[in-house]
Amino acid sequence: MTPVGMICHHSNMVWCFQCGAAYDEDVSECAECGVATFPTPPQPAEEVGGPDDEQLAYEFHEWSYDSRSGLEAALQAQELEHAWLGPTLIVCEADEEAVDKAVEEVLRGQLPAFDKSQPAVVYELGDFDDAHKADVVSELLTEGIAHEIDYAGNLAVGEADEEAVDALFDRLANAVAQHQFGPGLPDAEPYQVLEALFFSSDRLRRSAVDSKAVEDFAIAHDQVVQLSLPWGYDAEFWRAMLDAADALRVALAAGPDPVDGDAASKQAAEDLRELLRSYM
Repeated sequence: MTPVGMICHHSNMVWCFQCGAAYDEDVSECAECGVATFPTPPQPAEEVGGPDDEQLAYEFHEWSYDSRSGLEAALQAQELEHAWLGPTLIVCEADEEAVDKAVEEVLRGQLPAFDKSQPAVVYELGDFDDAHKADVVSELLTEGIAHEIDYAGNLAVGEADEEAVDALFDRLANAVAQHQFGPGLPDAEPYQVLEALFFSSDRLRRSAVDSKAVEDFAIAHDQVVQLSLPWGYDAEFWRAMLDAADALRVALAAGPDPVDGDAASKQAAEDLRELLRSYM
């Protein structure tokens, strides 16, 4: 196993795609990286794409040597520009979809066969859109969970994998929930914002013309709509709370009704207060 830098008489060489070391053609894996060697030298990271092309980085630290080698073979077969910085893959942003498919093919090739003779758990995916279904499959492949999707789109996994799949769905649901709310407000403490909403709505249910309560509510409302879903709060509650806060804001902005006066604002304040009361 002799690096090419130490010899001069061999014209046929192979290279490590991760570190770029060159070897005699009969060397099948890199002595340093443990991955397979290939008959073409790797591309430098700075040369991936043109000067105006954006790059993407994929981390494969947890992948085995064989998995990385398989991905390298797939990328070379498709002639996709890429480079490796150790286990980090650099590609053109424009090739993201093709690289994702190559990654999926490698993972799917390593997946154990789904054993239909064993007890199974079935998950209905009918309400999931295509993007959500793709995320589920991607997670299953990443975790190496054998599965099958039937003609109706239902997902079947082995009974032994039920707990892992339940956790997978929870993670995806939390990720979706995070995107449904605000971008986040680093300097705000969620409990204090909810507390301000509670006390202002408590005063507004008694008097919708309490100017200090209206001002406090407006400040708290502006903050709460910017918050991402805080840890420990249920997404369903958070959505209901935001809807109730919006309803109070709309009622206050509309002003007194010629017939019912401030009844709508007071009721909206009462609804928000009741929703928040269990969290105070």
